[in-house]
Order: sequence, then structure tokens, then C-alpha cells
Amino acid sequence: MTADNSCAPGGGNQRKAVRLHLTNVIGLGAVRLLQSLLPSLVAQNDYRLEEVYLPGSGELAKFASFEEGTVRTCYKRYLPNAVSRLLECTVFGSRFDGATPLLVFGDLPIRCNAKQTVFVQTTLLVRGTSTGRQLGAVKYWIARWLFRRNMRYVSNFIVQTEAMKSALAESYPQIKDRIHVIAQPAPDWLIGAQLSRTKFHGGVESGLRLFYPAASYPHKNHRILAGINRSLRWPVAELILTIPESLNPNPSISWVRCVGKLEPEAVLEVYRSADALLFLSLSESFGFPLVEAMWVGLPIICPDLPYARTLCGEQAIYFDPHDAASLHRAIVELHRRREVGWWPDWSANLEKFPRSWQAVADAMLRLATTS
Repeated sequence: MTADNSCAPGGGNQRKAVRLHLTNVIGLGAVRLLQSLLPSLVAQNDYRLEEVYLPGSGELAKFASFEEGTVRTCYKRYLPNAVSRLLECTVFGSRFDGATPLLVFGDLPIRCNAKQTVFVQTTLLVRGTSTGRQLGAVKYWIARWLFRRNMRYVSNFIVQTEAMKSALAESYPQIKDRIHVIAQPAPDWLIGAQLSRTKFHGGVESGLRLFYPAASYPHKNHRILAGINRSLRWPVAELILTIPESLNPNPSISWVRCVGKLEPEAVLEVYRSADALLFLSLSESFGFPLVEAMWVGLPIICPDLPYARTLCGEQAIYFDPHDAASLHRAIVELHRRREVGWWPDWSANLEKFPRSWQAVADAMLRLATTS
């Protein structure tokens, strides 16, 4: 792993300085979050970004809209990511020493001498969660060990919901007083579109058009679709999955359509035409598609799990995420509500979220720099 400093630091600025650590932000959801948050972090009047540590490749590596004087340091990893990350957080952690506070995105604390704030997104650091595969279990056992080993170097932890705060505090009681909840709104591309849905498409005789935007990780629970009982009537015209056709969990079902990864513009088009969001995930620290669907106004069918209950309250239709028959009943219930003219009201739920990314950036930077 090598560092490449492509610009020099500025001076004479009375704003509070902070450093951002983004080298481990590589997952699609985390990258999308930073693409909405970074411009607001840059634009804060009371703070200045002294240095930003970026991944050596990918979409964030291309982000260049920093103000003059911000040092942009890219890290190129030559070892497997997990090994490189382990070394970065331990043996080479001292390279992030400094008097300037460090705001870390990427879940894992760093062994360094600096005021450190860590943003935790993954629930796989929480006790009792499972990746669903042996290699992932080993990887996250090491991550949990590293988290526990390095958490003493952290002043504050940021999570996105009260449910995640409770789960993290239960897993690591020593940090319960250092965990802070800062929620996020819908992504910038969706806020800018000003899309507002107020009714279903088509008549009650037509099937539902459902959308599940998620990668093919085991905890995203696509496998529940393999248990679809074809002898039952499913009132579905189409279920769009953002995974490759080669990973289709049930190719025998004609209404399951796998389209692969979608860019924001394509996701927006699906939100314009879908009848509801179907969310299947077994574990989420937040669940951005749930926030997106609420922002747009769409009905939501989701697992009866704490993360979903925390976000969606009583307006969603819930099912047992381990039972395809329960999923069938939830979809039939949505179809029944459609027949009687029902549509969800998410206004009370949306009051839980900031209305802008500027507010999120200010809250994070204030926490990171407060003594």
C-alpha cells in the first residue's frame, strides 16, 4: 500500500481543521452515501478539510472537488484488501497520528494517536449476525477482533439508527456512552429529482411491479425467492432485482427479472414506474432503499426486523424473512390494499431524517472536532 500526495496543504485558515479517512469505502452503498455527503463536507464554512485519504481506485478516487489547500492522498493496495486493511489499522496506523481530528469512514478504528471518530455502517460487526458463508465468517471474525482491539483509540462512534446504536452497545458495552446517532436523508440524486408518487400504476386487475435494489450478498436474502410456491397465485407482474441473471435465485419464475447493477438515473426510472419497494435483507445498519422509497412515497414490504421497524413504523407491510409463505401473504395484502384505494403516508416517518446533507455534514464535523 502506498500513498500519493497530489496537492499541498494550505495555511492561515481559522476554521476548524479535520481529516477524512475513506480508504476502506468500497461497497456500493457506502460509496453512494459518500458521493452525497462529500460535497457537503467540502462546503462547510466552519470547517476545512486538511487532508483526505482516498482509495486508490474506484469512484471515490476520482472525486476532485476539494477546496484549494486540501491534501488529497490516495492509497493503492497491493495485498488483498482484508490483509491490507488489517495492516493499515494496526502496524501502519501511526501514519495517521496528528493533532488534527480524524473522521473515519469504513467501520474499523485505527490504532493511532489522534482524536478519532468512526462511522460504523456494517451490522456484521455486531454480535450474532451472520454472513451466510464460511469465508465471510472468518473475515468478519477478524474485523470484530480488530474493532474490539482498537475501539479504545476512538473518541466517538457514529451510527445511523437507534436500533444500530443498541446493537453496537450490546456487542461492545465499553463504548455505549460514545455512540451517537446521525441519520441521513435520501441521496442527493433522489432529492434533486423531486419525485413524488401518490398512487399505483394500472388497474387493480394488473399485477404489482416490485423493486428490490440490493447486491448479491448472502444477508440480502435473495434466496428466500427460491422458496416461492408456484401453486399459489402471486399477484406480481414483475420483480426487478439488481443482480446478474446468472445469480437469479429462481429462474423458473417468469416475473423475476435480474437487471444487474443500476446507476442512479436508472434507479430513478424504476421508482417512477414501480408499485412498491420489496426489501428482503436480514441485516442492515440503516437500509437506504427504505429511506428512498419513503422519500418518493412508495409502499414498502419489508422484514419484520428491528432495523425495518425503526425506519418504517406502522406504514410498512411486514413478513418473516425466513418464510416464503409469509412473503406471499405480505404481497397479497399489498394487492388487497391496492383494491381498496390505500396508499401509505410517510410524513411522520420522514420527520426522523435530516432534510439535507449539509445538516448531516455539520453534525458529523461538529462531533469529530469537539473536545
